[in-house]
Amino acid sequence: MTPIETKEAKKIQLEILDEIVAFCQENNIRYYLAYGTLLGAVRHKGYIPWDDDIDIHMPRPDYERFIATFNAHNGKNAVVTHEHERRYHVPFAKVYRKGTIVNEFFYKQSVFGVYVDIFPLDGIKSSRQAYWCGQCIRFMYIKTSIFNNRQTLMRKARLAITKLILLPFSSHFILKRMRRIATRYKFEECENVCSFGSRTALREILPREVYDKSITVTFEGNEYCAPEGYDKYLTQKYGNYMQLPPKEKQVSTHDSQAYKL
Repeated sequence: MTPIETKEAKKIQLEILDEIVAFCQENNIRYYLAYGTLLGAVRHKGYIPWDDDIDIHMPRPDYERFIATFNAHNGKNAVVTHEHERRYHVPFAKVYRKGTIVNEFFYKQSVFGVYVDIFPLDGIKSSRQAYWCGQCIRFMYIKTSIFNNRQTLMRKARLAITKLILLPFSSHFILKRMRRIATRYKFEECENVCSFGSRTALREILPREVYDKSITVTFEGNEYCAPEGYDKYLTQKYGNYMQLPPKEKQVSTHDSQAYKL
């Protein structure tokens, strides 16, 4: 396998994003830049300099339609979810480049290559939904985590004990349980919505009106959709989001290596 360096991986990610956006435009599917990608677009007009991935949101009805139809158009990329692939252990979708693979350093190997993450937005009526989805995500990551030399002996011991406790429950059982909680209420029928697939779901409960309309923002030289209420979203998520974090926090949080097959 040939390693893919960060610069090339970003180029592939942008190509994936453009294919997603073209498909969404052709099929009237709503999407919005999300998380660090949206922050990067607003603050840097591109990637945050120390970031290396792309995230987008889709309202649940659009997300489900995208999942059901995207692979049929036979492009360079494919979408994967845990509902359709038993070896996939993530509570949201990834659109990945065929012919590539990403080796995670801390989790069991999945079946995707260089990718763009797609998080569904669901209706929410109680913060307990977000709390229990957060717990499911925590359990799922523990189930799929692996031991490595970077962990302390105490960390390995705690991880081993928790894995034993969770042994009767498969990661897919946990993810199915999470999906039932997340989809309890319809996106269109709730005043508030949430991205339950995030580990910080409790901080992502927002008025649905944030996503009622979209605007365009610049990301790496191209225009993409963002929620009109992006300021409320970014402020709730990151605080004073236009201020750069301290130097010691300007580092990537992703631990993986991509390869061409």
